Amino acid sequence: MSSAKVLRHLQFTKRIPFEQGLAIQEQFVRANLDMKKLQSKIEHKLIELDDKYRGTATVNSKEKEILDRIMEMKPNPMVLTFEFEPTYTGGKRIKKTITPEQISEFGNFEPTNQSDNPKPKFVQTERGGEITFHGPGQMVAYIIMDLKAFRDFPARCLISAIETATKNTLKHSPVGESRSTLKIETKRVGDKTGVWALNDEKIASIGIHVRRSITSHGVCINVCPDLSYLNNFEMCGTPDGKATSILQETTKSNVTVQEISIAFVRQLAKLLGIYTVERMQTDGSEIK
Repeated sequence: MSSAKVLRHLQFTKRIPFEQGLAIQEQFVRANLDMKKLQSKIEHKLIELDDKYRGTATVNSKEKEILDRIMEMKPNPMVLTFEFEPTYTGGKRIKKTITPEQISEFGNFEPTNQSDNPKPKFVQTERGGEITFHGPGQMVAYIIMDLKAFRDFPARCLISAIETATKNTLKHSPVGESRSTLKIETKRVGDKTGVWALNDEKIASIGIHVRRSITSHGVCINVCPDLSYLNNFEMCGTPDGKATSILQETTKSNVTVQEISIAFVRQLAKLLGIYTVERMQTDGSEIK
């Protein structure tokens, strides 16, 4: 399916502010876009020379080697995984309709259990969807890749792959010291994007953004968050929707965000037809 042979996983092991994660994602997206721009310039220049000299323009072997190397320097697909400080984020659907009063409500919310957390922030993003929450106890994965590096793989196929990888993670992931599988059964609800437990409570939110075929954003899986953050507001445009978590759906109380991040990336790699995952762990302090 893909010309890429490696999926890179940059795993952030400490909780960081949402804005920092967003900025880190943008750096990697920008690097992909800059490389596409350079490759496009080279392609257009070669076509221009060919037209100008009526097919007689040539490059020597050294020049061809350099050009070939540049054209092959496509960044590998990458997944960034995070656990964020409490943050309510707006998708593009509510960008023009959300009010200052609503934003104030998010910022003043006090959770039921995680009372020592900092106050929530509200951040407007460019992903699809409406309001979502990112915070302690959630695994957030941002997927950065060039859709054109995959054969017949538009954005809707990536969303489907993210959804399937999430379902497989929740059902098949070995966790804890016993390495027993989670065995959480999930489903879709109508034509809505996301993953739900069988009791119709949402366990994962999905939303992506695409610029010149380069993707960003991805999925948020509820591992062990304080669910009051999600169940006191309308999330993802579902007035009566309720959220659940891995902690709520299984007896395995020792499941960690980091375990789920590793399991999800492995499941996604399989679906993308990539069999090598290179993982690097960081606390985020060396990445600005």
